[in-house]
Amino acid sequence: MRAQKIAKLHKHGIFTRALKAIIKVFKTKPKIFNQNETLPDQAIFICNHSGAGGPFSLSLFFPKLFVPWGAHPMTEGYISRWKYLYHVFYQQKLKYGKLRSFLISTPFALISKMLYNGMHVIPTFTDLRVRKTFEISKKHLNIGNPVLIFPEDSSDGYHDILKHYNGGFVYLSFDYFKTYQIDLPVYPIYYNQKSNAILIEKPHYLQEDLKKGFRRDQIAEKFKNLANDMHRTLNDLLGI
Repeated sequence: MRAQKIAKLHKHGIFTRALKAIIKVFKTKPKIFNQNETLPDQAIFICNHSGAGGPFSLSLFFPKLFVPWGAHPMTEGYISRWKYLYHVFYQQKLKYGKLRSFLISTPFALISKMLYNGMHVIPTFTDLRVRKTFEISKKHLNIGNPVLIFPEDSSDGYHDILKHYNGGFVYLSFDYFKTYQIDLPVYPIYYNQKSNAILIEKPHYLQEDLKKGFRRDQIAEKFKNLANDMHRTLNDLLGI
């Protein structure tokens, strides 16, 4: 994928805006429980994936524009995007059959390039290239583009009660502090696709956890447990 120009995000690309406008006609806006009066420009948001619903609904209705992390194959060529969608996302993660996966992957792999470009998706890697993910993220944060990360381990699919959070958001927070001495606010978010509702928690500051002696994996585990608590809180708020 050709490197995108990193600039302050005031709106998404024209294709993304047009597609979102069409989808909003047919999709019901989720009920949003926001525990914050405002959301800052320089922040990390973390959210469960909830199947395909989390990224989709947040991109449409979240009360703050953001730049998301996304699987790096989805920021590359058509074949790379199709293989990821067909083999990994739809079959491995969503448990779709081969025919259904093929019928969805083939057209979506075409339009996803413009969609991902319009949202300025940051490619994420699981090898040494993750440094590129951090460097792009820090550039966005420096100019006031919040970064949204889905830390849920979805290797065996998506779950309402989360099993594990990957620590990428912890590493980004620590790396940013190391470079700029700024302890970024981390906002936990929980999206419930079944009840179409979003809960946005108050911010947490990871340097406080570090001073208490928590390791990075323990901090990720703490936020995973918090997300599961938010799932229950959201059900209470909805009267479920």
